Amino acid sequence: MIPSQADSLVFTVFNSGSVSTGFNVKVDTRDDPYSPTRGLLFITSYSFSRKKIYGPQQFITSGISTNENLQRFTLDLDLFYKLFNRQIAALGVHGRELQASFYEASDLFRLGGANSLRGYLEDQFLGNRVAWTNFEYRLLLTNRTFGFLFFDTGYYLRSAEPLSNIETTEGFKLGYGLGFNVETSLGVLKVSFALAQGDTFANGKIHFGIVDEF
Repeated sequence: MIPSQADSLVFTVFNSGSVSTGFNVKVDTRDDPYSPTRGLLFITSYSFSRKKIYGPQQFITSGISTNENLQRFTLDLDLFYKLFNRQIAALGVHGRELQASFYEASDLFRLGGANSLRGYLEDQFLGNRVAWTNFEYRLLLTNRTFGFLFFDTGYYLRSAEPLSNIETTEGFKLGYGLGFNVETSLGVLKVSFALAQGDTFANGKIHFGIVDEF
């Protein structure tokens, strides 16, 4: 939220606190959490948060509720299938949903970067609804070292927020490229070179990090 030019204080989110509760369900049949050759990982969760806004008081108008309920739903499904000797197909399907009558940028889900939609900046897109898929074709060199080709898709929706003069925004994005996972003494290092939809080779992005799953 941005105040008028007459206001001396500029802020992006309210001062607030919240109490949350929820649950999740997890099913894991993978043979290796770092470099699976078969099986699936399924996680779904629900959380309920009671959010209290404290200030700044000069920005709390009659249209803003200082007590807000937020519900979050998440779903993650990763599938792994051995095609041929040392060749693995991996597919991930992920979704996030936020339901509330009012929310700030800090409440929204992020999309983009090494852990979701490759070829784009980290957390480039915000949405109260986001979804993405990751497909990888992997060639194993050792048990936990492999090269891969990938193709990602992503969708985001940020619903209109009239009180903040924000209109509805949504988009569908593609990313693709190649990379490799290398087992090191520090863990499994994942590096990829990715292109976003419409990018030239010169606009490609390099993503890297330590792998925890997928």
